[in-house]
Amino acid sequence: MPFSLPALQALLQPGVGERWQAVQRLLHPELLALANRAAERAATLLPRQWPLYELSFKARRAIDRGKGRRDPIEDYWFAFDRPPRGAGVMLTVSGIERTVAVGLQLWGARRPQLARLWHEARPLWEELIDRIGAEGQARFASRRPPAPGMRWIDHYLAQRQAQYLWAGFIYPWERLPPDEQLINDLCALLPLNEALMELAEVELSATAVLRETPERYRTGLPPIEQIAATIRRRGMVIDERTLYAFHLAVQARPLVILAGPSGSGKTWLTRLYADALIGVGEGQPNPIYLLVAVQPDWHSARDLLGYYNTLTGLYQPTPFLRHLLSAAADPGQTYIVCLDEMNLARPEYYLAPILSAMETAEGLIDLGTPLAETPLAGGGVVRNPLRLPANLRLIGTVNVDESTFTLSDKVLDRANLIELSNVDLAALRAAHQGDIDEQVWQLLEAIQTQMAAAGRPPGYRVLSETLRFIEQAIGMNPLEALDMQILQRLLPRLRGDDTPRFRQALRGLHTICAGRLPRSAARLEHMLARLDREGYADFYG
Repeated sequence: MPFSLPALQALLQPGVGERWQAVQRLLHPELLALANRAAERAATLLPRQWPLYELSFKARRAIDRGKGRRDPIEDYWFAFDRPPRGAGVMLTVSGIERTVAVGLQLWGARRPQLARLWHEARPLWEELIDRIGAEGQARFASRRPPAPGMRWIDHYLAQRQAQYLWAGFIYPWERLPPDEQLINDLCALLPLNEALMELAEVELSATAVLRETPERYRTGLPPIEQIAATIRRRGMVIDERTLYAFHLAVQARPLVILAGPSGSGKTWLTRLYADALIGVGEGQPNPIYLLVAVQPDWHSARDLLGYYNTLTGLYQPTPFLRHLLSAAADPGQTYIVCLDEMNLARPEYYLAPILSAMETAEGLIDLGTPLAETPLAGGGVVRNPLRLPANLRLIGTVNVDESTFTLSDKVLDRANLIELSNVDLAALRAAHQGDIDEQVWQLLEAIQTQMAAAGRPPGYRVLSETLRFIEQAIGMNPLEALDMQILQRLLPRLRGDDTPRFRQALRGLHTICAGRLPRSAARLEHMLARLDREGYADFYG
């Protein structure tokens, strides 16, 4: 039996934290052992392609926001997939269905490739498709039942609204097959996934377009006074000392980290700073700047740098690699990359070769290509090893909440960290162009103090949009409009356990709102009552 009874029952453990801990203690080690054995078998099945594949573990959790509570995870699985992604092979242990399922997961982006494979190479896949139809299941959205004798794949491809597909084999906990059967099922589905990826690569390489940017820009960095004036002219409120520290950090190290609550202007600062370097106006393209949205499932350098396709002999580049090559070709100009929300994934994983290159005199990055020069999909060539350009600056933005990872010492030792946490309401008021009632400013200042005491201060984005809402509420009393915005934008940020600090902040907010902001005061009364009753409070309860 591939899983012990305690490991399976970990998904039945009551409680959010308790179930997660049980899964990590009991189920995860057994799932990892099975994944490693499957990977060994797959490496012999696909010896050339398997180095492209990655292993990831994920969980499914439902959140009932109406009741303000989190549900425990329902399923736990591992998946094998590779770029350009859109499909993968997975093994799922389900606590809801009490099954173990091995299947191919396919998203709508890969539906055209599946249709082409089935229409052009049907004899190659008929045995697998028929086995799934006889022994397994195919799950997808369908408004009509299949015609008698119709294969499930034909039924799926005939349904226009059907995008997501899961197809494979399902075993109840009471009748689980041996480990070898599950591994055999995984390996039976892998060739189909690989064929989908190879077809996707060919189609992507045929449509990729290389855009050259031959224009030159002035070298060096403008004076900090000029940069500061440009940033403030564009409407950003930032402390002069903080901006100066950021400017020096960009010159001193290739990696800078901007930390602070959501809405404090971290990402905006990186763009404004890059615009100020070359005098780009608002709304104009900036070829020296690249925004990279870090994804939670990034766990290797391939996600950032791309990868070598052994089948086509081409290197599949990412926008980041293209930007890096542009910086290398223009050494007199500083190039900026913003890694937005860089700690949604572990930076020490996907930045590993870049962090190592920062600490060596050569600054070389191994791209894993067999030749010194490799053609790029879409045009151009790349040399391996690749030298990290000295004029490239990585600026990462980080939030510190339950959805992110803590930055490791390996990352912190190589970066300057600038914190954008203090909101200067006086500076915001001086920069604000509209006409806001004096009483609104006083209430906002008092509320901002209490929100900061609760550990949930709103940033400049929230405050600016609150002011804009009040200005647009023509014909409405300004305090009534402020009451609506506090209820819609500020109070949903509050959540926490019953601590003296949190309770005192809620009471302080209730005192401020009572008699002047009735909607917000009523919601704060409910939150305080829940804090007394349950020892925890948030906006939704």
